[in-house]
Amino acid sequence: MAVKGMSKSATPEAILNTIRANASSDYQERVPVATQQNIAEVGNAITNYEPTRNEFLNSLINRIGMVIIQSRLYENPLREFKKGMLEFGKDIEEIFVEIAKAQSYDPEVAEKEVFKRVIPDVKTIFHRMNRQDFYKVTISNDQLRTAFLSYRGIEDLIGRIVDSLYSGDNYDEFLLMKHLMVDYGDKGLFYPVTVTPITDEASAKAFTVKLRAMAKTIGFMSNKYNAQGVHTFTPMQDIIIFMTPEAEALMDVESLARAFNLEYADFLGRIVIVDDFGGLENVQALMVDRQWFMVYDTFFNFTEQYNAQGLYWNYFFHHWQVLSTSQFANAIAFTTETPSIESITISPKTATVSKGQSVQFTTQVVSNGMASEAISYNVVATSGDITSANTSISSNGLLTVGEDEEATGLQVTAISIFNSSKNDSATIAVTA
Repeated sequence: MAVKGMSKSATPEAILNTIRANASSDYQERVPVATQQNIAEVGNAITNYEPTRNEFLNSLINRIGMVIIQSRLYENPLREFKKGMLEFGKDIEEIFVEIAKAQSYDPEVAEKEVFKRVIPDVKTIFHRMNRQDFYKVTISNDQLRTAFLSYRGIEDLIGRIVDSLYSGDNYDEFLLMKHLMVDYGDKGLFYPVTVTPITDEASAKAFTVKLRAMAKTIGFMSNKYNAQGVHTFTPMQDIIIFMTPEAEALMDVESLARAFNLEYADFLGRIVIVDDFGGLENVQALMVDRQWFMVYDTFFNFTEQYNAQGLYWNYFFHHWQVLSTSQFANAIAFTTETPSIESITISPKTATVSKGQSVQFTTQVVSNGMASEAISYNVVATSGDITSANTSISSNGLLTVGEDEEATGLQVTAISIFNSSKNDSATIAVTA
């Protein structure tokens, strides 16, 4: 049962009286109303009788749960990017629908195809619960008695419990969210922009120009700056920039704010300082869409267990989460490396497909540095033109041949979004 009416800044007597007000009638009869002068008397009434002692500790731990979950005494620097609590289920299904493709107007064709379907290009990514941690703290009879020997003893006890539970959880959450950045970079999913190291005023100014240019660029519709190669954009107000303290210290943030046409105070909300980028040693900064983090809490729980032999209580705080990132959101890494695409290989190289049927193509990309491995596909007829509006290839490589397609041969090409000169093609024979 949660204890109502408590705040994290409540005085010791307020804490004790709030617990008393929410306690059983037996507790209220045995434990007097607390004042600054009778803390020890209240402590004796609580600790010398097991039922009142247990009821007090259970109420206290519930209060601590409220403080941790609602007040968040010590902030995870990346907490603002969490999406909240997932109330049902433990997995997230992220769906992206590609923009529709234009088709040429032809009244004669319209007569034949008005009732034919054009299947939207839909991509789905599942984000699964991948964190199930718990934290444990022990409170002994002696610790409880000691807490009532001074006026601030109760606050000190609460502080120790909060620090031991919340600080561990908060720090781990921060590390796990940072690891999402590292993992994304290790997989080559960021779009890399090469910059010189930020070492002085000149390099900082040059870096400011790069940041501003990319911030303006991703405001336009493009399939170049996200891992899945879908058409999307990021408005200026949704751009988040991650920097290390060293990089931020060399930047003229006021000048950078002006470069973004934002007030200094407003721009500060766009820059988030992290201590480092882990294994991404050459990264100077990251620029992502606010929707990039896919972090949801799925379960909070406090439980306790009393050890009669040892005369102590063990309290357990469970925290479960979905920790992931969106590959549909724009994400850019400013790196001192020079990225490149070595090769692209499409598979299968040849295929035979009947009209009205589909075939799936996959592509292997070999990259260096942090070059994005995102690709796009196109399909053309090997002779003449594609005649069916239903012949198309999706952004994930699924080729569908229209039932009325007249072309007998097709070519599918996989093209690097990072470097369009790198591509590979497959040939398809179309049968009736």
